Amino acid sequence: MLHSKTPDLFAAAYPLHADEFACFRLAAQSAEEAVWLFGELGLSGMNITAPFKSDMAKLSDVRAPEVQTLNACNTLALENGKKCSYNTDIFGVLGSLEKAGTPVAGKRCLVLGAGGAGSAAAYALHAAGGVVTVANRTTDKARRLAESLGCSYAALNEIAGIAPQADIIVSTLYQHVDVVDEAWLKPQHVVFDAIYHGSRLREKAQRAGCKFIDGAGWLLHQGAPAYRKLTGVEPDVEGMEKAMLPQKLPAHISLIGFMGAGKSAVAPVLASMLRMPAIDADAALEKKCGASIPQLIGEKGEAYFREQERVVLEEALQSATPTVISCGGGAVTQPQLGRLLKENSIVIWIYAPPACCLSRIDVSTRPLLAQHANPQQAAAELFEKRKFLYAKTAWMLVNSHCRSEAQVSQLIYDEISKVLHS
Repeated sequence: MLHSKTPDLFAAAYPLHADEFACFRLAAQSAEEAVWLFGELGLSGMNITAPFKSDMAKLSDVRAPEVQTLNACNTLALENGKKCSYNTDIFGVLGSLEKAGTPVAGKRCLVLGAGGAGSAAAYALHAAGGVVTVANRTTDKARRLAESLGCSYAALNEIAGIAPQADIIVSTLYQHVDVVDEAWLKPQHVVFDAIYHGSRLREKAQRAGCKFIDGAGWLLHQGAPAYRKLTGVEPDVEGMEKAMLPQKLPAHISLIGFMGAGKSAVAPVLASMLRMPAIDADAALEKKCGASIPQLIGEKGEAYFREQERVVLEEALQSATPTVISCGGGAVTQPQLGRLLKENSIVIWIYAPPACCLSRIDVSTRPLLAQHANPQQAAAELFEKRKFLYAKTAWMLVNSHCRSEAQVSQLIYDEISKVLHS
């Protein structure tokens, strides 16, 4: 994936059953935060994108040989209680070339960039018998990588004499970095760009008659072994490929999460940023029924409350006006409602540790906690029951612990904007 201020971290929660996993995006601002959430939520693993691959390698307990060589991890898996790091980007490179019918052994390969992706590409091509040259803006970085692999290196401003002679050119440079002159490209070239949206290199390669491979194949072929590591389940590669096709995102945005996570506070701020109306489902339910939620549960029972909650959320999701919807903490406990939220909205799981959530609310107004002698223990147990349901329903998780509603809203806004404009 492309570099951005907020990286995407694909996360797979522990299975509810042996063959069921919940997968969602995770917006974190540092590798340290991602690892903290990894432990907090009891995840089975994460697939990491730039720019935190090197940081994640340092934070793991056990590093696979390719991670030790490249000092870059794109897959973190929990194995026997230890955080084990792998780099499946090498399979992303070789799998893409194999599918394109491009053998590597004996071919002259030029890799542009010596960051995490460039290192993985050079490692993969060298391991497959390619004659590799790594070129980077910072020559020392290219030299260090080349020496660790036993291949050649150059500065980016020196590639005019190298690129025309190469058989395979792999670019791992950022989208705005344009260093390949179209005049260097010939029909016999295979051009591979790690970028899979808005590649400038694609047009040049196609005009020159080159075989072009984009980053979607890299994403797919690194994702399959990563999925296997995270879940222990053989991936449906064809299904994964279909899921990568452009899809229209739902218009509504739903905020889910435990009571006190910050949903009600974030909803109006996020709605203002997106120029959308906001609905607080709990407030709408109380207005509809003419009674507070504690009164409704006390007088008519939780089943009645859940039924009214379903009606309110269904009405909101059926609205033609795109809306930011703040859901009650237990909305996901209704399977039908969880499916409706996922099908009709972009679902954001706002997370904070149960103890933090409890510090933000008046326990006496929360019937599911107030009835217990130890509300903190009750909250922790209730969250554990709901954790997988939040994960199963969510498109993305944002951590609200030690963040203001404005900061949480900005994180969500950045992620949604990035996807909508990709």
